[in-house]
Amino acid sequence: MERWEYKVVSIIGGGEATNRRLNEYGQEGWELVSVSTSWFYFKRPLAG
Repeated sequence: MERWEYKVVSIIGGGEATNRRLNEYGQEGWELVSVSTSWFYFKRPLAG
């Protein structure tokens, strides 16, 4: 059974700033799950 790690962050800024932050999270292995106004929900598999 795969286990997941979750993160919820608020990203406030213009399109370029949001895009940069989303790319940073993607490079760290986070998968975008959902967005609600300025709240972004991510998940990634736990190592091990």
